[in-house]
Amino acid sequence: MDKLPIMSVSGIRGKYGETLDETFVSRISFIQTRASGGGNIVIGRDTRPTGKALMRAAARGIRAAGGTPVDIGIAPTPTTCVAVSALDASGGIIITASHNPLPYNGYKMVHKSGRLFRDEECQDVYKKFFDGDYPGDDELLKYIDEPAQTIDAASIHIERILSCVDVGLIRSKNISVAVDSINGAAGAVFPMLLDKLSVRWRGVHNKLNGDFVHNPEPRPEHLGDLRQLLMSDGGFWGGFVFDPDADRLATMGEGGQEVSEEMTLALALQNILAKDKTGVATNLSTSMLIDDVARLYGISVVRTKIGEANVVKGMEDNGCRAGGEGNGGVIFPRISWCRDGLAGLALILEEMAKTGQKLYQLASRWPHYHIVKDKISCDGINPAALIEKLDQRFAGENKDLTDGLKIIRDDGWVHLRASNTEPIIRCYAEAKSPEAARQLADMMLFAAEKV
Repeated sequence: MDKLPIMSVSGIRGKYGETLDETFVSRISFIQTRASGGGNIVIGRDTRPTGKALMRAAARGIRAAGGTPVDIGIAPTPTTCVAVSALDASGGIIITASHNPLPYNGYKMVHKSGRLFRDEECQDVYKKFFDGDYPGDDELLKYIDEPAQTIDAASIHIERILSCVDVGLIRSKNISVAVDSINGAAGAVFPMLLDKLSVRWRGVHNKLNGDFVHNPEPRPEHLGDLRQLLMSDGGFWGGFVFDPDADRLATMGEGGQEVSEEMTLALALQNILAKDKTGVATNLSTSMLIDDVARLYGISVVRTKIGEANVVKGMEDNGCRAGGEGNGGVIFPRISWCRDGLAGLALILEEMAKTGQKLYQLASRWPHYHIVKDKISCDGINPAALIEKLDQRFAGENKDLTDGLKIIRDDGWVHLRASNTEPIIRCYAEAKSPEAARQLADMMLFAAEKV
């Protein structure tokens, strides 16, 4: 390949056959396995058609480095992370491009503790790759690409979740929900989880075939089929939506009402903080809604750079027993040290059971902020240079430069930064009205055009 995939704190993502292929994955898995000291390396994957071939390529690289590849098949990202720690493995590999559409696929690295690799750990692997610190292709091809063993990790993850919620209470409420897993990896786990909780469900797009029938990012504008299902039957308590690797969870009201993906973390925290008033870590682009939840329970919020690994580090550094990201990512270390859509589902179901309220009723308790999510192509643009110029342009503003440029005002904020997963610059803005949020975003985008 002449081109390489995006390699960041969020892992590796590229278009299969164009920037990502089996040779690349074998090289990276060799480097990761050797850095992890060999031993068992767990491999999970989402449902993309190219996943099995890339799993085999990873197995080849693991064997070449003296490790033992353990395949858990189609499994959500959090299931793989839980399996690594539960099986006392040396590390893990997840073949997924998360919310990126086809033909993207990707590669995430799991630390032996069950968390994803931190930025410096990722950069160490990437440096060795660019230094060519791996065997030649002919040498790699001497090793077979079969895993040494296959394990079903779903039950391990489910038991961990069930140990952290009131199963009897949830079972007693006769809850019924609608689910859209976009034919992704969540479908390998959520039916068993809901069965254990005696939660009835119906859904759309819940096959394990990787057919992403709508945009894989779980945002309201992509979820028309689930909305129609909810509107057609008055018996549901709400709707739940996963992205392809189930590290993100979005919700929808019981009557098909739109609910921002930012609400997922707020509803999960509403449950967690009522039991344990711990500090919370989240990233700079997560909604002000989390500050509202924190104030209710008298706890502090730590803001970090974008990227799940950065949030986890912020949690560890500040002793936070809960955290997450506004994109629907709940991190609850009692279950897993990663964004976990299945944990988020169970925590919100428990909150519904405790209150007797359906999902839109729960969401209506909180202020309704408006977020605009826009982007700029990176073609011909140096993101760091652009942000430096904009920092000078907005010299008099209250700013946070932890990750890109965030301007904070009394009525809202706007945040510009380079994406970790796509060749774009993201621009997010939030305010109390859609007009005010749009104005903040346009202010930043207009300034970016002029510098």
